[in-house]
Amino acid sequence: MTDESPEARRRAFRVVSGGETRPALPPGPLVFDAPPEAVPSEPVHTDMPGGPRVLAPGAPPSPGTAPLEIARHLRLGEALVWWDAKAGYDLRPLAWIGGISAAVLLVASLVAPEFWDQPFADLWRPIAVLLSPMLLWLFREQFSQRAILVTDTAILEVPRRGEPQRLQFSAVQQVRRDLLTGGVVLTGKLSKIRVPASLVDRARVAIASQRKGALRSKAERPDDPLRFMG
Repeated sequence: MTDESPEARRRAFRVVSGGETRPALPPGPLVFDAPPEAVPSEPVHTDMPGGPRVLAPGAPPSPGTAPLEIARHLRLGEALVWWDAKAGYDLRPLAWIGGISAAVLLVASLVAPEFWDQPFADLWRPIAVLLSPMLLWLFREQFSQRAILVTDTAILEVPRRGEPQRLQFSAVQQVRRDLLTGGVVLTGKLSKIRVPASLVDRARVAIASQRKGALRSKAERPDDPLRFMG
């Protein structure tokens, strides 16, 4: 089983300390605490990065404050509406594939016991073919690991390896199923965004929260048979 908790996804893109050493600033003016009666009684809301947070009205909860590694891809003044990350492996389908493979081998042993009398050089090939779906699933889970950010005007993809991609809502030309991640792929003139299957529904809701009520002509609508863009 995989740990897909909000905290695990947030920590997958942890902040790495570093940077140049800078001299200390000169001491500032002295600040004295106000007396208790002067302190306002209103509660102070602090930012809790470890828990789910709703960053915009109508958007689904995000795992917390966006880590620096992905937040630095936002533009100056750009509003982050929702973000999440595919950071683990979903091993449940592997259990089904392994069970089916074991059942096939059991039936083969009962029907043709001489199957196991073959030399190993001939035996490993059919077994490898039988188990190949497990390897393909592991590859998909590894390739799908990436963060998706939805802002007020665009969707961003930050993969574990490779260059981040940005696509304005108005620049989406085509939406299709993605065989590599099991989710969807959004194609523009210069960019392509892959949204993993585990993030598709929440990304759709986040985009809808920003495009609600927008008037668009038929020519401005993307080729979107999945209705991902609303």
